[in-house]
Amino acid sequence: MVDMTSRKLFVFDIDGTLLDEHKQLPESTRQAVKKLAENYEVAIATGRNRTMASEVIKELAIENYIVCNGAAAYYKHDSIYTNSLNKDELDRLITMADDNGHQMVYETVDELRRRSSQPNERMEKGMAHVGFPVPEQNHDYHEKYPLVQCLIFYSEEEASLYEEGQFDHFRFVRWHETGVDVLPAGGSKFSTIERLAKHLNISNDNIVAFGDGFNDLEMIENAGTGVAMGNAEDDVKKVADLVTASSSQNGIQLALEKLGYL
Repeated sequence: MVDMTSRKLFVFDIDGTLLDEHKQLPESTRQAVKKLAENYEVAIATGRNRTMASEVIKELAIENYIVCNGAAAYYKHDSIYTNSLNKDELDRLITMADDNGHQMVYETVDELRRRSSQPNERMEKGMAHVGFPVPEQNHDYHEKYPLVQCLIFYSEEEASLYEEGQFDHFRFVRWHETGVDVLPAGGSKFSTIERLAKHLNISNDNIVAFGDGFNDLEMIENAGTGVAMGNAEDDVKKVADLVTASSSQNGIQLALEKLGYL
């Protein structure tokens, strides 16, 4: 067993990690995370914004969370970091997306709004994948509110239109066959996890990260201990220190027991 007084930060992705393929929180995960929080610092790191993550945050009584793929961080529900998208490049990206016929969703820490009047099939499939409805439409939302992230809907074959150095201030991370996150360059879940860990005076070696998707790869690879879920992408499993079972098969509980934290 580990020394229960040692300082650790446990970080969990939501979709495909805390939640199973049906967007449900397994009872084994609920109990494991709540037990873990009695002895260690626990946080969520998700691509969702704060509103989309709020139900899970409340259900697990977690006070520390990183949302919008690292664009904002909260400690005990108070903001400790926000990283907004570069406005000039955002305007250029919007123009390019319009020219290419690629739909977009604007994202602040708490809200989503779509640009186009009618959502296409790509947007509908992408939003269904994360279990949320297509956002309301507000064409000029980005002119009134600082965005921390955008969603843009294009195929892997169209990635070269955006992802080959056209935008110095942006990072593009695919999360679905139709959907890509647009993040501030240098921004990621892990870079903000590092900020939270530093705020808590916890070293990177004492970070334990759980995830499954491409936007989790960096944190799985660079955390002191990276745990990939059984349903994780193969590239994520390759860099993990431990591959556990899927969320629906009690993967979080099993991993925490194997690592000696429960």
